[in-house]
Amino acid sequence: MGKVILDMAMSLDGFAAGPGGEDSGLNDWFFAPAGRSGEVIEESIASTGAIIMGRRTYGAGDDAEGFSETPYDAAHFVLTSKPPTRLPKGDVEFTFVTDGIASALEQARAAAGPRNVAIGGGPTTAQGFVEAGLLDEIQIHLIPVLLGEGIRLFGQAGDRLALAPIRVIEAPDATHLRYRVLR
Repeated sequence: MGKVILDMAMSLDGFAAGPGGEDSGLNDWFFAPAGRSGEVIEESIASTGAIIMGRRTYGAGDDAEGFSETPYDAAHFVLTSKPPTRLPKGDVEFTFVTDGIASALEQARAAAGPRNVAIGGGPTTAQGFVEAGLLDEIQIHLIPVLLGEGIRLFGQAGDRLALAPIRVIEAPDATHLRYRVLR
């Protein structure tokens, strides 16, 4: 069985989205990688068997038709209380999960097989997995920008989460940090 990895971009001041939830360019590094960022992307594509995201992240990707040419050959699970009435363009398999993160994770693990499950979208989704203690690793793509405001990746959770560094990969567009969650 693969790992459950929170895999998200974050500004230097801790925001995973700008005001109102917009991307604010935090994921630009993925679409035009510089330096060693390409290695990080290739590794992620090869090792990911399922992706879990929140409804807002799904909506942003759908609005941008971002699922029509995704490089990920992985099942996608969307946490939502209200599934959409139409599916996005492309060949991506979507499952809309209305009964919580534990159910989404169980379904994603089954779909991923030996590959990893990536928690790939939405600060609220990320915070839910952190608070539930369901992560094996955290990979942060630290973007050299200060947003000043927005939605924090780790919110104001009161629980302390101990981490052990696994690696740091520097690139012009992002510093890729990977940590193991200590239990």
